[in-house]
Amino acid sequence: MIRIKMKKLSFSLVLLMIFLFCSGAFAITSEKLALQVEEKYRSFKDLSMDFTKTLKSEIFETERKTKGKMYLKNPDKFRIETKEEIIVTDGEFLWNYSEENEQVLKSRLDRSKNIFKPNQYLSNFRKEYNAKSTGEEKIDKTECYKLVLTPKKEDSFITKMTIWIDQKNLLAKKLEYQDSNDNEITLIFDKIKTNQGIKDSKFVFKTPKGIEELDLTE
Repeated sequence: MIRIKMKKLSFSLVLLMIFLFCSGAFAITSEKLALQVEEKYRSFKDLSMDFTKTLKSEIFETERKTKGKMYLKNPDKFRIETKEEIIVTDGEFLWNYSEENEQVLKSRLDRSKNIFKPNQYLSNFRKEYNAKSTGEEKIDKTECYKLVLTPKKEDSFITKMTIWIDQKNLLAKKLEYQDSNDNEITLIFDKIKTNQGIKDSKFVFKTPKGIEELDLTE
């Protein structure tokens, strides 16, 4: 009886050691995950995706939800479209069109600090943020790594960001951030397409007739 129990104990220890070894072998470090995500996004010429945006703010009594489309072209071009607004940049100039105000604000991208720049937060975040992997979580039946970004500087527009990375393709499935105005924004991405040959003209805004344009580039 003693020998049988010892054999069972030994077998259990072997299984435990195998489990611990495999877990360590396949675990991904925060640094490695962050690097792989950046390299993945930098490898694409362009991307497009649908998104659902949820906004929580002290200004509004209830959450605001909207759907939209996002286009990215490396290294620094992007276009974000919703029913309410269009934000687009060619890497030098930034246009912010508000349908409600019937107005377009044109500014320089390098002077526009208080704005969400998707290229930066997906392909070049390690430059200004510390990244830490905090485990795994399922988003819409998709197994994801959870990556938390905290700014290296105190005056950053985005004070905290969490990105849920699809384990299969290393693309962001969900992104959640809080800005310096205490707004909480959540973006869930879907229908992601890569390397479609999006033209540069997609990232230049042409002001429609009858719409006021305020040029702040001077």
